Amino acid sequence: MNKSFLSLILAVAGWAVFHFGLFPIFKPAEPGMIVNRYVYYLLFCLYLIVVNVGMKLKPAMALRALYVWMLGYYFYDHILSPHVPWTLFITYMMLWTIGTFLYISQDPDTFREFRAPIVKTIIGEYKMARIVVFALMPVLVGWATYQSIYPSFAEPVELRTVHPAPPATTKVHGKTYPLETTQNPFRVDEQDNYKESFPFLDADKQEYMKYVTEGGTIFFQNCHYCHGDQLNGLGMFAHAFNPTPANFIDPGTIAMLRESFLFWRVSKGGPGLPNESTPWSSAMPPWEEHLTTDEIWKVILFEYWYTGWHPRTFDDESSVGSE
Repeated sequence: MNKSFLSLILAVAGWAVFHFGLFPIFKPAEPGMIVNRYVYYLLFCLYLIVVNVGMKLKPAMALRALYVWMLGYYFYDHILSPHVPWTLFITYMMLWTIGTFLYISQDPDTFREFRAPIVKTIIGEYKMARIVVFALMPVLVGWATYQSIYPSFAEPVELRTVHPAPPATTKVHGKTYPLETTQNPFRVDEQDNYKESFPFLDADKQEYMKYVTEGGTIFFQNCHYCHGDQLNGLGMFAHAFNPTPANFIDPGTIAMLRESFLFWRVSKGGPGLPNESTPWSSAMPPWEEHLTTDEIWKVILFEYWYTGWHPRTFDDESSVGSE
């Protein structure tokens, strides 16, 4: 059997096993250091290298170029998460295609080897390949044209849920928090009761203001670029995003939410949103990758202090803002 053909069969069969058998295992709800989609991708690349080098297949240069190009396509279309917008995907693939071309044209011998089967197909030395290619080309062009101009009858896009229902629990820095009962540790005592020394708007309490000040420092170091100096969602980068960052001054945002909800949202960011928050859920990064748990809680404490809103609790059915 032709070694290039054998290499192609093993590559396709290996991809099928990896994609349909192993890929779901490497996409857990909580990715780890080993079990994640990027480790899976590296294992698949290692499989291709071991098979071709170990069996001394040495596929044709055209097939090697196809492998390199398809690996890039597979990475950007299936591995990279969250998925990039279509225009950015096209840009990345153009750069990847240029890199692939540089790989095959690194010297005259490799480029001559790459174009040899193409030239032989066109001039008719590979008669069967020429018949297949020339028969498929108009079919593929016609199918692509049909798909592009045929009217779509897709279902209407779902309305985006601004404040989706939170999960029962969330895991941050290795610890699981039940969102139904979790409260801000800087606002409660050991019995999970709100501290009398921590009134929501009493600026005279030094201990309370110490945590508020620390939270404000963290906010202006990391968050004000999007949420704004006045927490009104009008930061210097705000207009580059759709949807725009949340306006905390608005009574429809943090005033109607519990602190545990904010803790979940800040920790997980846009990538942690459920499906009902699409399309393109949120540009906010998962801050658990940059801040400690205490720092996240202090930022939340500052946001409520600055805006004058009370966090929603089971005991308080409404939130009251300062005038």
